[in-house]
Amino acid sequence: MAEEIKTGDFVVPGDFLATAEEFVPGEGAYEESGKIYSSGTGVVMLDVQTKKASVHSKTKSIPSLKPGDIVIGRIEDTREQRANVWIAIQRGNEDRQIPLPDLGTIHVSEIRKEYVKDLSEQFKVGDIVRAKVTKADRKPVSLVTDSDDLGVIVAHCSSCHVPLDLEGKELKCPACGRTETRKLASDYRKGTM
Repeated sequence: MAEEIKTGDFVVPGDFLATAEEFVPGEGAYEESGKIYSSGTGVVMLDVQTKKASVHSKTKSIPSLKPGDIVIGRIEDTREQRANVWIAIQRGNEDRQIPLPDLGTIHVSEIRKEYVKDLSEQFKVGDIVRAKVTKADRKPVSLVTDSDDLGVIVAHCSSCHVPLDLEGKELKCPACGRTETRKLASDYRKGTM
């Protein structure tokens, strides 16, 4: 059996810290399958009052996602109630590998401020989206796109896979002429993070 981790212990990425029944992951930690692990190298802090397990480092460590962070990801799958997103980049840490967990979901109620009847009209598999993290303590991360600056930043034609052009409020394929709809960010295809 592994030695029990306590406050002040030195850990490296992947070291077991605690179970999710005892603590929630704080800075420098993540949860996977009910266990909390270190996402960086540093000193453990187990706060029994807030029930947070954290790892504090004096060196530049892997960034950790937290509520309010802006991320860029690719829609991997859409269901009736949610879109699954593979998170690739975190704003402010564009040159760093994305921390675990790197999967997110956008619930149909978090796409727009208005009611959304059909999620499949808002996102398609392969769309590149900018979203905001609302919850990062569990996998997958909860994301929203309910403001003007959030949403699809690059979309491809569902038929011929050519990048869609924005014409007025519609997306149009320059190759086949097909028109499509999405929940677009205000700076669609402008190349901004």
